[in-house]
Amino acid sequence: MELCILGVTGLLGQALVKEASARNIHYTGVARSNTDVCLNITSNKDLEDFVRGHRFDVIINTCAIVNHALCDSNPQLAYTTNARPNALLADLSKELGFKLVFISTDGYFCGDKDCKHDEASEVKLLNEYARTKFAGECFTLTNPKSLVVRTNIIGFKGAEQPTFLEWVINSLKNKEKMTLFDDYYTSSITVTQFSKALFDLLPKNPTGILNLASSEVFSKAKFINCLSDVLELPLIEPKIGSVSQLVSKRADSLGLDVSKAESLLGYKLPDLEAVIKQIKEEYDEIC
Repeated sequence: MELCILGVTGLLGQALVKEASARNIHYTGVARSNTDVCLNITSNKDLEDFVRGHRFDVIINTCAIVNHALCDSNPQLAYTTNARPNALLADLSKELGFKLVFISTDGYFCGDKDCKHDEASEVKLLNEYARTKFAGECFTLTNPKSLVVRTNIIGFKGAEQPTFLEWVINSLKNKEKMTLFDDYYTSSITVTQFSKALFDLLPKNPTGILNLASSEVFSKAKFINCLSDVLELPLIEPKIGSVSQLVSKRADSLGLDVSKAESLLGYKLPDLEAVIKQIKEEYDEIC
């Protein structure tokens, strides 16, 4: 398989590279800088010239602006990054025959707590991030052979700007007081677990929308409490807050039903305990 990973220097891109290497899959990494091919995917000409210059079997697009505030303040930038490139890629995939995989979001659901949403659940677009990611899905699916993957990923990146997981662990280590959201539900999965499952799925050639996340839905408060216990980093006078306090409006019930993916895979996706265990293993390696 000739694989292309767009956004290869990001959190998920790095994990996909590691998994592809472990499976001896030849890949070409694309990002703005510091990789095999330096390319701005918001340039239609540059992106098209690059894709036409190679013979890829699969292109995985992980590129996204995930900062909700930035998306809200600059919707044009959010659209040209999160959505528009998929229109071109979908057209090229129909012409050239490669498989397009778009990594999307779970940020479409609200008001039903720990409910699990399947691939056909009604979406609600509360912010520019959700709107542009959903537009990206629609563009991707103009080729019915493409795959849209909805997920909620966490992991270690080791960059100057910490990921959510790194921020939580740093706060615990520094004994900082934290506000825990007990009304914000997700099905978070580590990028390592996600990457393994995705590469297991690709030979099965799934199409359309597919949820790929933890098999369990849990609040952010529960996640942080469990992580604190397993890493033996105690919470210091935690406060309980609400996701409604955030400046940028967020969906709050992001749980995903992963039964379709589990049926294709033939195995259960990780629950919260398994997610925390994976984090602990990676944390111990780093330390």
